[in-house]
Amino acid sequence: MTLLRRALDALYLAGGILGAVALAAIGCIIAAQVIGRQFGATVLGADDLTAFSVAASATLPLAHAFRHGAHIRVDLIVGRLRGAPRFAVEAVALLLAAGLCAVFAYSMIDLATDSFEFDDVAQGSVAWKLWVPQGLVGLGTALFALCLIDDLVVHLAGGTPSYRRAAEASALERAAEEL
Repeated sequence: MTLLRRALDALYLAGGILGAVALAAIGCIIAAQVIGRQFGATVLGADDLTAFSVAASATLPLAHAFRHGAHIRVDLIVGRLRGAPRFAVEAVALLLAAGLCAVFAYSMIDLATDSFEFDDVAQGSVAWKLWVPQGLVGLGTALFALCLIDDLVVHLAGGTPSYRRAAEASALERAAEEL
């Protein structure tokens, strides 16, 4: 099981790294546009590339962020429950979230496949291949669905899901800071 855990964590980390690269690309594209304007040059396709990078930076690191408790979770209901009711509500929430992410991932990968087959390109000043950003969004949401299923399996097996471990760790860190 340790090998599987390491492999999954490596996948989630790879998504996080790719998301960071996409975020850095946004900064580089914007910097190129600003510098280009100073010299009267135009960066063709910059708007499309920025939009593609935004989509990738928003979806690729979802799984990594979730595993480290960086997502905003609202515990209005679950936080008040204890015992079997909490266990059931958390399981249903993880199952529904994983299902929604899986449907979205399937839809995006299907769209990327269609774009690849039909050689669909962006309508901007540069004919960028659309299957690349669509595939990256599909990959990011598929990783997030896998991560949610991962936590669902851990939860159903009686373990502590990653989001709860991260929340407990941050609560301990805050308590240590107060001392």
